[in-house]
Amino acid sequence: MLVSELLNRASSELTDTQRIGWGIEDLISYYNSAISAIATARPDIFIKTQSFSCAAGTRQTAPAGTIKLIDIERNTRTGKSIRYVARADLESLIPGWASSTGGEEAELYIHEPTNITAFWLYPGVKAGVSIELVLSILPTPLTKVMVESGAEVQVDDRYVTPCLDWIMYRAFMRDSEVTANASRGQLHLQSFTQALAIGTESDATMLSMRDNQASTKGRRQ
Repeated sequence: MLVSELLNRASSELTDTQRIGWGIEDLISYYNSAISAIATARPDIFIKTQSFSCAAGTRQTAPAGTIKLIDIERNTRTGKSIRYVARADLESLIPGWASSTGGEEAELYIHEPTNITAFWLYPGVKAGVSIELVLSILPTPLTKVMVESGAEVQVDDRYVTPCLDWIMYRAFMRDSEVTANASRGQLHLQSFTQALAIGTESDATMLSMRDNQASTKGRRQ
């Protein structure tokens, strides 16, 4: 679906097809906000694997737009895997690990959920060493030119309606001093929240069913 089509639907819902009350720039801003809100609630739907060129040493900073670091898979050049290790475990084994540098490839990585953008490699590597990151990363915000050039909605069809609900929520809340608009905005926010919660529960159920089936097959063999 094209973003322009989604925004046309929003204008129709707002009974503002001439875009007198909410201009195209407003709607695009609300659309970008919707994508950010969906990404915050469901980082799993924006996962991608990409090469990353390291800085020298152990401490690295994830690419701009990273919502969550999921995994570090391997060294690009050799294909050798990079294993996760807890900071306390590495410090107990190699107290001076953080000052290591000059490595041709990484063996271990540390990442702490409380620090979204930072991770550490051991041994510390040379600048330019390439590794493969698995990230949840925020899509590039769209501009008016991009929308008018035929940009597609940056989520799959399951999330088009929640995306529209968020746009409507933001549009109505801009004029929230009008009681009716405030109420309508809150209804759209509730619909957005419920749709994402249902999606999360559905995905968890499917994963549980898959794991149970795999476990059952394993016992039968």
